[in-house]
Amino acid sequence: MNNSRPTRLTAYVSATMTEDHGHRRKAVTDFVLALLAVQSGCQAQLARFFDNQESALKRLSRFLHNPRFGVETFVLAHAAQLVARLPRSGFIRVAIDWTSEATQHMLVVSLIVGRRAVPLLWKAYDQAQLKDHTHEYEREMLTLLITTVLKGVERGRILITADRGFGDVETVDLLEGLSVAFIIRAKGNVKVEVDGTWRKLHTLRFRTNQRRRAWGRLLYCERSPRRLWLTHARERDRSGRWGIWFLITNRRFRADTATREYARRFGCEEGFKDAKRMLGFADTRIKDIRAWERMFTLVAIALVVLVHIGGALLKNRAWLEDLLRRVRSRRRTRSELSLVRAVTELLDKDTALWDLLDHRAKLNLEAAL
Repeated sequence: MNNSRPTRLTAYVSATMTEDHGHRRKAVTDFVLALLAVQSGCQAQLARFFDNQESALKRLSRFLHNPRFGVETFVLAHAAQLVARLPRSGFIRVAIDWTSEATQHMLVVSLIVGRRAVPLLWKAYDQAQLKDHTHEYEREMLTLLITTVLKGVERGRILITADRGFGDVETVDLLEGLSVAFIIRAKGNVKVEVDGTWRKLHTLRFRTNQRRRAWGRLLYCERSPRRLWLTHARERDRSGRWGIWFLITNRRFRADTATREYARRFGCEEGFKDAKRMLGFADTRIKDIRAWERMFTLVAIALVVLVHIGGALLKNRAWLEDLLRRVRSRRRTRSELSLVRAVTELLDKDTALWDLLDHRAKLNLEAAL
């Protein structure tokens, strides 16, 4: 089995883990390479990638349970590396959400890249840690994101999107105080003041066959009112059923703009699918929450690598089309695979793709991945 370590991957990991010693950088590089090849978070499966499986399994276990590998330090270094690659103009779209496996929960801030997303910040918690503290952890993460990670980015370029669980007024106040734009989906049982009457959001109606309706700047949340812009939108899902969105924001977006921007939040959901299904993070069976969190660091690096290579491939359409013929079914106009998935399959078939991984290159946040 050819387990040679690609030079570009080594350079990428070294650029991120500048404060770590060489053995730890080498371990991360090897395990990321194994994860991309095996596409499973199962430790036994990862060990089979290496010639000496028993030694590899022990090495992986030592890495995952090594308290000297501080995940928080790594996450900040990883985020700084990504932020340094951001374009100098345009929206920086980030989505915050939770992903869970049994009683283990991960709060993830994702950088939206096209219709995909890559983890920017993350923190793992046990079920017991979340009781009465969930919103507190969310606000801590958002504060870290704006005041530290994106400190050098103009606040007017940042747009944060989040699902219904993040629509509490304390979070709204925090984002307002940090002077960043947000679009958050509100729960249908929250009340807003319309024409002098407090009404639950789910009682609001469209005019005739409207798909979007802007309600203007209303008082939101009867118990602790805040003035926010409200957009009412509906979309059909794949089953043909209507999905209703109540979107609150602190900016005067047009109804279609607010809806379109919120829809890009689903890139983080696709990112979770890539992590869990494509790279096999859902196969991970690790009870220790910090070890589980360390495993996710390998997944995060792997996703960034795939996005970097995919974005670079889009600049060479002829080569891309030739490569895609090797992994997709015979379709002329579209592929049943995402580009991220295709790159995962192609890395094993064409090692020349590693030459596209340049840790100094700017990220194309509009890439059609």
